[in-house]
Amino acid sequence: MRQGLAGIPVKRWFIREVNKEEANMRLLHRGLQALILCAAFTALHAWGDDTRNAADGRAISRSVAPSAAQPLLLAQATPQVTAAAARKAQADLDALVAAARREGEVTFYVSVAGFGERIVDGFGKKYGIKTQFVRLSTAPLLQRYSSEAAAGNISADFMLASNVPNSFVKEGIQQGWFDPIAKAGIPALESGEFPAKFTDGLTATVSILPWIMVYNTDRVKAADAPKDWRDVLSPRFKGQVLLSDPRSADAYYDLWTLLLDRLGEGYVTGVRSQGPRVFPSGVPATQALAAGEGAVMIATSAPSVNAMKAKGAPLEIVIPDLDTGIESMIFMTARSKAKHPNAARLLAQYLLSPEGNKWLNESSIGVYDVKGLPKNYESPGANAVARKDLINKLLGL
Repeated sequence: MRQGLAGIPVKRWFIREVNKEEANMRLLHRGLQALILCAAFTALHAWGDDTRNAADGRAISRSVAPSAAQPLLLAQATPQVTAAAARKAQADLDALVAAARREGEVTFYVSVAGFGERIVDGFGKKYGIKTQFVRLSTAPLLQRYSSEAAAGNISADFMLASNVPNSFVKEGIQQGWFDPIAKAGIPALESGEFPAKFTDGLTATVSILPWIMVYNTDRVKAADAPKDWRDVLSPRFKGQVLLSDPRSADAYYDLWTLLLDRLGEGYVTGVRSQGPRVFPSGVPATQALAAGEGAVMIATSAPSVNAMKAKGAPLEIVIPDLDTGIESMIFMTARSKAKHPNAARLLAQYLLSPEGNKWLNESSIGVYDVKGLPKNYESPGANAVARKDLINKLLGL
C-alpha cells in the first residue's frame, strides 16, 4: 500500500481527513444554528420591548444593545468602536491644540496652594502656551470671579476651585458665566476616557486632597505621634496644638462638620480645651509648627507641607482613616466671555487626561487612581457651612 504523510497508508489517511472535515462541518453547522437562534431571540426580545414601549406611549428605538447573547458580535464590534472613538478624540485634540496655540496664552484662577505652579510647569511647557494664574482661597476667589462676571469683564479663562457651594455653581450656569463642562467640547469627556463618576456634567473633579494633621519631628517621636483626630486630645499636647482658623475658608467646615457628626461635640470642645493657637490658614500654621512653636497642627493639606519638608523642615504628615478632603473642580468660563476659550479648553483637557491629572496630583490624589484615599473617606457634605456658627462656638472662635 502506498505510504502517505508520516508513513500513514494513503487510504487510511484520506478516510481520517474526510471524517475530520465532516466533524468540523457539523460543529460549524451547530455554531451557525446557535448564532441564528441567539439573533432571533435578541430580535424577538427587542420587538417585545418596542411593543411594550409603544403600548406605554414611549418612543420606540430599533437599536439593540450588545448583550451576553451576542458574544461574537460584541467581540467584533468593540475594537471597531474603540478605534473609531480614539481616532475622533485624537483629531479633536489636534484641532484644539492648534486653536489654543493661535491664542497663545491662558489665565486661570486657582484656590489650592501649589497647583498653579504645577500647571504652569506641566501644561505651559508641554504646549508652549503662556500660562498665568491668580491664587486665592476659595471664598475670595469666588467673590472676585462673580464681581468680574457681573461687570462683564472676566479675567479668568478657567477656574480650578475647591469645595465650591452648589448654589454658586448653579448661579454661574444660570447667569451664563460658565459653560457646563459636558458641553465644552473636551475630548477626554466626549471620548469617555475621563471617569464618569467624577463629573456631574456641570463641573468635573480633578483632585482630592485629604485633610491632614502634621507634627514636628523634633518635638514628637514617631511612636508618640498622633494617629487619628482623637489623639490630639492627649495631655501631652496640652498647649502644643496649632489650629488653622476655619473662618478663613469654608472648606475647613467640611472637616469640622464631619468630626462633629462622627466624634460628637465633646471632641470639638476637647480641642478647645487644649488651648490651641489659631492661625489665619494652614500655611502660616505649618510654618509656625516647623519653627517649633507647637508639636502638632490641624488641619491643612499636603502640598504646602511637602514643599517645606523638601527644604528640610522637621515635619511629618498624618492622614487619619476618618477623613474628608479638598475636592478641586474645573469651571469653564463661557466661550462667549473668555478671552482665550480654546486655550482654556486645552487646559481642561490636560487636567482631565491621565497624563495631566497625574502631573497635577503629585501631592494629592487624582481621579484615575484613588487607592490612596483614607479608609473611611467621605466627600464633603452639601450643608457643612450651615453649621459654622455652632462649630465656631464649640471651638471658642
